[in-house]
Amino acid sequence: MRQEHDSGLQAAPLGRSVIAAKGGERLVTDAELIRLAHHHAAHAVICFVLYGEEVIKNVEVWSRKGRRGRTTTYSRLPIPMVCRPPAGAPRRGNPAPVSADAIVDAHGVLSYAGMVGEHLHLALVERAAGEEPETSRLPAAVADRETLARIAQTIGLSRPADHFFEEYWQEARRLLRAHWEGVRELAQVLEERGTLHGDRVDALLLGVLAR
Repeated sequence: MRQEHDSGLQAAPLGRSVIAAKGGERLVTDAELIRLAHHHAAHAVICFVLYGEEVIKNVEVWSRKGRRGRTTTYSRLPIPMVCRPPAGAPRRGNPAPVSADAIVDAHGVLSYAGMVGEHLHLALVERAAGEEPETSRLPAAVADRETLARIAQTIGLSRPADHFFEEYWQEARRLLRAHWEGVRELAQVLEERGTLHGDRVDALLLGVLAR
């Protein structure tokens, strides 16, 4: 089962400053499109850093069909690289050092990455510890927090959407600042193309982050 980080926003085709969707749906401006590109580029970068290659299925910011921006992974709840057995080690009789909390905490960092990416894009770098940022209440961030809450609940843990997890924010911020060039370049490609398959995302990030 695949996992989606859905932005909660209606996407817009490139090249028009304001788009009115059919049926009177909300308007999307270029500024929102750029912010959404950074939101999902941040998700993709954190996913790549925490989970490795061949985990992202698709990243979409806009399409001609007007679908919502979203980042999709092949697995609903992938296993972080730090929780996997060493490369080449047989799985049978060699269980990975994994716990439910470790898996959900990694997913928490991934879920918070989108709102942190928007925050850094808007140059709101300084923030007092413990103060919940405005970007955490934007539609895309709310959707991510609700997804995290549902995922945690499925394995018997609690990560309520109305609670701000400072530790997830800070870890996502640390990783994104260290890999911001990847976010910037991926966001630019997403703005231009609208969508990228996971293999293209992996190839782009391998090239950028290896510099």
